[in-house]
Order: sequence, then structure tokens, then C-alpha cells
Amino acid sequence: MDQDQAPRKSKTEITVRSWTLDLYGQVSNAKFLEFLEEARWNHFEGFFESGMFLDLDLAFMLVHVDLNYRDGAYLGDILDIETWISRIGNKSITLSQTITNRPDGRLIIEGAVTFVVKDLKKGVAVPITGRMRDMFLRER
Repeated sequence: MDQDQAPRKSKTEITVRSWTLDLYGQVSNAKFLEFLEEARWNHFEGFFESGMFLDLDLAFMLVHVDLNYRDGAYLGDILDIETWISRIGNKSITLSQTITNRPDGRLIIEGAVTFVVKDLKKGVAVPITGRMRDMFLRER
């Protein structure tokens, strides 16, 4: 992989609603995880060949989440979530993500999630090679 190539970053906008808040009036940590998941799926739209995975009985499996909570988010805040592929390994891919509050740019969360592509019949992670690897590299 060309390390000098800048990764494509996508941006997802989410407005904080009342049902995402905890007892303290800020977004709950569980909802932040949902926001990040939505942003990851938005990131893959347009280049992701979901049919290829379904035809081969493959699925994305989240194996590691590393989040740093920097600040809170509150009712009515508009959040920008940036997502990009930061690493493609032999059997895993890491997506980095940040959540910032618009318009002041406060960093709310920074982190990374790592997933593997799992063979559903064999129950094991498969190497990221060939057409699958090309798809992820094309995204970068």
C-alpha cells in the first residue's frame, strides 16, 4: 500500500436528539458507538461491493474498539464524524474516526475500530487479498 497516499475521508453529520441523552443530559456512550457505526456504513457506500461478500458467505466482524472520549455532546449539537481507513493488514482493517462539534470544532471523540472479514461457514477470519483488497485500496 502506498503510505504517501492520503486516505479518503468521509464526513457524516448527526444532530443530537433527546432520545440519545443519558441522565446527565449528554450523549450516552452507547449512542456514540451507534453514531460511529452509522458513519462507518456511510463511509463504505458507493464503493463497497456487498454482493461479493454475501455471495462468498463473508461478513464484517468487529474485533477491537479503541475510543478516547474528550468532551460531551448535548441536545441540539451538530456533530461531524470523519471516517477513514488507516490500516489494511493481512486479515484486518482499521478505520479511524473522529467526532467534532460544529461549529466550534471541539473534539468529542477520537478512536479506531478494527474488523476482520469472517468466513461464515468456517468461522474464521480470511486473508484480505485479491478483489477484496483491491476494493479497500481503491477506497484509499
